[in-house]
Amino acid sequence: MRRNYEDDRASALEEEKLNPMQLLIGMVVLVIVVVIFCFAVWKITHANHAGTLPGTGTESSLDSIADWGTQPGSTDAVASSEEPTSSEDTSEPENPLGMEFDSVDEYVTAKDVTNLRSEPSTDQGQLTVVTQLSNGQSAHRTGINADTGWSRLEYNGQVVYAVSQYLTTVDMPQ
Repeated sequence: MRRNYEDDRASALEEEKLNPMQLLIGMVVLVIVVVIFCFAVWKITHANHAGTLPGTGTESSLDSIADWGTQPGSTDAVASSEEPTSSEDTSEPENPLGMEFDSVDEYVTAKDVTNLRSEPSTDQGQLTVVTQLSNGQSAHRTGINADTGWSRLEYNGQVVYAVSQYLTTVDMPQ
């Protein structure tokens, strides 16, 4: 009787073993799942071209990071009883959304291709994109708003705005 039990046990263990083909198929499926997962994470975190993420197809994931936590139609400007000043009286360029920028005087380039916009917002999608700044091209940063993540730039004679996270400072161009 003891011998019969050991034979049954050995037979059951042998049936539980996977043959080499089953192991190979399992490993291939695992690798495919890992590759798909890694690609999805990369696509979400590194996409910088219009329409790369599901949704409206009009803004890039990089630009939308700067608007996290803001409500559409809300402004951060504080109401004031003072008379508005004309653009002639101020040295600061006008900002269509009333966002305040701390003055800086430095040159930046894009870490990757970065949209330069007519206003510091992605609410209008591609409609506000004036041009794009590539790595190696420089622009003069005149203002930065650390709270919202936007930079004010002078580029080709225009005042434009870009997400600060995607810019890096460079030496003044020759």
